[in-house]
Amino acid sequence: MKKIQYLFLTLVMGLGLSSCGDSFLTQYPEGGVLLEDQYQKLPDKLEGAILGIYSKLYEYGNHDTFGKRSLDMYSDIQSGDMAMKSSSYGWFESYERGRYYAYARSYVWSFFYEIINLANICDMAEEGDVNAIWAATETGAEEPTDEIKKAGYYYGQILAIRGWAYAYLLDIYTNARDVNLAELDVDAIPVYVGQDIKAGTLGAPLSTVEEVYDRIYQDLSEAVTLLDFYSQYNDRTSKLEVDADVARLMLAYAMLNHGDKSVTIADGKNCYQIALEQAKAVIDGGKYPMLKNAELTTTGFSDVAAANWMWGQDVTVETTTALGSFFGQVDVHTYSYAAAGDTKGIDSKLYEEIENHPWDARLNWFRDANGESKIGNGAKKTGFAYCPDGKFYSPKYKKVVKLDAVDRDWLCDNVFMRVELAYLIAAEAAWSNGDNTTAVSYLEQLCDERVLDGADAAYATWIASLTGSDAVKEAIIYNWRVEMWGEGYSMQLLRRLQKQRTLGKNHLSRADKTLDMTGSDAELFQCQIPTSEIRYNPNIGSNTTLQHNN
Repeated sequence: MKKIQYLFLTLVMGLGLSSCGDSFLTQYPEGGVLLEDQYQKLPDKLEGAILGIYSKLYEYGNHDTFGKRSLDMYSDIQSGDMAMKSSSYGWFESYERGRYYAYARSYVWSFFYEIINLANICDMAEEGDVNAIWAATETGAEEPTDEIKKAGYYYGQILAIRGWAYAYLLDIYTNARDVNLAELDVDAIPVYVGQDIKAGTLGAPLSTVEEVYDRIYQDLSEAVTLLDFYSQYNDRTSKLEVDADVARLMLAYAMLNHGDKSVTIADGKNCYQIALEQAKAVIDGGKYPMLKNAELTTTGFSDVAAANWMWGQDVTVETTTALGSFFGQVDVHTYSYAAAGDTKGIDSKLYEEIENHPWDARLNWFRDANGESKIGNGAKKTGFAYCPDGKFYSPKYKKVVKLDAVDRDWLCDNVFMRVELAYLIAAEAAWSNGDNTTAVSYLEQLCDERVLDGADAAYATWIASLTGSDAVKEAIIYNWRVEMWGEGYSMQLLRRLQKQRTLGKNHLSRADKTLDMTGSDAELFQCQIPTSEIRYNPNIGSNTTLQHNN
């Protein structure tokens, strides 16, 4: 039986910690956090706790810091796939210019370490309860009590979110890795788990990349086990909750970014084998059907109820962040920055690449170079060139472009993960292990639903051209960039697989620039540890690491 001595999360009802300073290092931070004696008196501790964590995912800080979706924009703008031609208001401008400021890198750091800190403070439960959660999952075990059924369900979600947070931090604050070189023995980021709180740890030293991945794999694989088992006793109340399939893709994506196919992770499998295995399980499970061709431009990617959305936020009047929101920044049919002149669009060179795939219906996700919408979403408007009003738009106002008449409700939902991700992970993982046939099969399953009417012959020709490793790699890169545009995957693709990318002409200051991950440009895509962490963490720079007895 597994005995995991993590602490259950204290109840944080939507209140976050400070975004800067040493708040994430504090043993019992002030503000919205309950002490142990208070915690033990609360009903439904774990449910309230995980809701507190989830509220961080859409917590408003400013018009360019509004949770996960603002980080998705950071990824895609910094790496050039999301372009800004002008900036009248300044939000996200530093990313468009290929820079990040100290506040931006501190925001990413504090955002994820606050989540980790909240998850670790959950170490207030009795060890026997944790053991009981795992005991119930063993073959032949008695049916768990109602209390354990709920506890196991929410505990699995907490582990998943913590593993996801560590994986994201590795992606931002460490060097890029690839198929043949992972550099796993270099210092990376601090790792905190429950024992550190019990021991009063004030600032952990840097753990190596390999040690952090060990934590990620353990958290996420255990989350999958718990959520698979305890979901039979609990109904998912919303898609904001992480389920077993979401945890699987969190694990699969982390392993895809791990790199180095020669390294064994678990059970004799390397990172790509694990990524393929987890992505395949999601696809074969059939719980989430892919977005169909007929619906490519009809949903606005704005409704969490969409069958292909696995994880997302139902934006309500109480939770909307209005002007400072993803749709406010990107959708020209919503009253905010995009509609007022700070339009974000697809990189023009990437748009031309879609045009060079004459079968690809995803061209209709974007206005053309003249600002014309191919699906009739509003009148021609030159200031809206390349904007994504076939992918991200407010459906109720999809034909409205006048600033005084567009959407002022700001209720479009936020997508965090959709099932199409599984096909891209599976394709890349198979290719990374030298299996081009399997890689093409997953690409084909995705692209079969992305074919323009009357373009079957052109599509068949393209599929037939995917015969060598280089051709398959380029097809994988192309589909990552197009299918997941605006969803936060562009930067890691550039770091992990593409290495070089030439931008188009519709950029504020980087028009026609070639980003080269093999040279000095790589520094643009790796944040430095914030000075606040260095200042308040006395162990930064130490060659030792914490010893966790799990």
